Amino acid sequence: PFKRIDSVVIDASSFVKVRGDVYRLNLTLKNTALVDLAAPAVELTLTDTQDQPLLRRVLSANDLGAKQGTLVSGGELSAVVPLHVKTSGSAERISGYRLLAFYP
Repeated sequence: PFKRIDSVVIDASSFVKVRGDVYRLNLTLKNTALVDLAAPAVELTLTDTQDQPLLRRVLSANDLGAKQGTLVSGGELSAVVPLHVKTSGSAERISGYRLLAFYP
């Protein structure tokens, strides 16, 4: 499939603490192109109260549930990804997150 990252939109997302060091990322990617596209990877960056990066993690298209590796034209890929954040003291400082879709 084609790779046109400018046609892939992060349509919705949320990052919530479930308990302790367990978080849940909800994410919806949308293909705005008129052709099927390769499903991208997503970089998740967790930030502190001053928007400084604490942790980064790359989620592959497979991690997001894109088993065929393709986003159909006009289609969406919705994913719910549980994450364990284990670092010394960073979990208490997590204040926000950023997402970036890209092709590796």
